[in-house]
Amino acid sequence: MTLERRSYTPAEEIALTTQVEGCCPLCGTALFYKKKGRTYRYYELAHIFPLNLKPAEAEELKDVELLGADRNDLDNQIPLCTGCHTRFDKPRTRAEYEELFRVKRGLIERARQRALMREYPIEEGIHQIVVSLGNVSFKESAEEDLTLDPQTVDAKCKAAVPELIIRKIKRNVTDYYPYVKREFRVLEEEYPTKSQLIYSQVRTFYLKQKSLGLPKQEIYQNVVTWFRTVTKTDMIEAPEVIAAFFVQNCEVFD
Repeated sequence: MTLERRSYTPAEEIALTTQVEGCCPLCGTALFYKKKGRTYRYYELAHIFPLNLKPAEAEELKDVELLGADRNDLDNQIPLCTGCHTRFDKPRTRAEYEELFRVKRGLIERARQRALMREYPIEEGIHQIVVSLGNVSFKESAEEDLTLDPQTVDAKCKAAVPELIIRKIKRNVTDYYPYVKREFRVLEEEYPTKSQLIYSQVRTFYLKQKSLGLPKQEIYQNVVTWFRTVTKTDMIEAPEVIAAFFVQNCEVFD
């Protein structure tokens, strides 16, 4: 049975081009160009898995993973510049399909994470701790000793998180865990139960990530992005310090 290509509304096309940030996800070419004061489209919507398989495609794409059962669904659509769309379609290869499948799946996951971050708020108190990290001196952060067992972080992350990230987590814990812990105690004295609420919220967000079956590296990066998003900080490092604190404190990872 031949499937009919459906038309997409302007809102749907905006959603799709916004999802790839206005650039072809394969080559980076802008999907729009300006000429004589007017803006023109330079893209075509591509079916990632073909709408109607040709015999050669049926063999080439046999048993590949799909993004959904409905081939006209937005999850199976991606805007490509005209050149990339032509190359992708003629002829369609398994390797190119799997590359575009990974790209689209990543875009879908990123959108899902943005929705989750809006769904899982966090108490305002976390903001003042993030702000304070921007002003803390290394000497001040090391005033309290921390007996850190490196095996604790290693046991939680080993073989599931790249060594580069493990080393960064351990360094942030060693350098800043005492300071962050002290700041949470100050917050608790000023607003009783506030720090416990934050701990609980972080744990809940982590468990939601875990329930999605995501790998640990991706979960950790999502936690960092969540802290960066909810605190609206311009600092890259402070959310990483807070995430490392919760790894050591056991709200993140078991």
